[in-house]
Amino acid sequence: MKIVIAGLGAVGLAVKESLDMHPHVEVLVDDPLLGYYNDDTDVFGVVVCVATPMSDDGSCETKNVKDVLEKYGECRYLIKSTIDPMFINDCPDYVTVSPEFLRGTIGSNPTKEFLDQEFSIFGGKDARFWHELFKTVLPKLNNVRYTTAVQAAFAKYVLNAFLATKVSFFNEMYKIYNSLGYDGFDTMIESICNDPRVGHSHTQVPGPDGKFGFGGHCLPKDISALIGVAKKVSVDPIVMSSVVNANNEDRK
Repeated sequence: MKIVIAGLGAVGLAVKESLDMHPHVEVLVDDPLLGYYNDDTDVFGVVVCVATPMSDDGSCETKNVKDVLEKYGECRYLIKSTIDPMFINDCPDYVTVSPEFLRGTIGSNPTKEFLDQEFSIFGGKDARFWHELFKTVLPKLNNVRYTTAVQAAFAKYVLNAFLATKVSFFNEMYKIYNSLGYDGFDTMIESICNDPRVGHSHTQVPGPDGKFGFGGHCLPKDISALIGVAKKVSVDPIVMSSVVNANNEDRK
């Protein structure tokens, strides 16, 4: 079974190295920017891991995904790239979306993190096929949700917008706590993180990069894209806009 990995960034490499272990998959790589060329379009499926950068207006740039779909034509696709759900509206039903939740923190190992994942979302008509394919090489994947493709794409935006909001919230708590002259912010936070409703992720101030607020690739891009989606349908994204403004101040 020939499966193409389109895009060999951190996500694409993790997917490739995982599927390399599958006994019934021949992995082909397509990433001309990195020197990988694949002219074999007679394939069973394509895992789309190409970049979807932020446009000047904050929206999600979909050109790279469109190029992959046009190149390989009608076959099974699994989109791991973060993608605008409004783009998915116009996609054929052989497109499945499975948002990737690699954290990409400093010193992380994306392939190990991918192999160790316990939770995933597969959205679309072929969701069960892709789940079964990856289940062979992901032994810990035991919490899976099947949705529509649009629901899966939107879920990625919701998650990253929430995590961005969580970071900004704890940065604000840090400022208040320290302005009152109290010591031991980390100890105080640890005491509430044991509540499962809060959890430990995205509560560290400063963050893993030693800076305040959130940076990296996914959170700024995805919350900006979701703000753009909201404005397109005449919804005022008050909370998310406030988070972005607060983060701009924190990152100065």
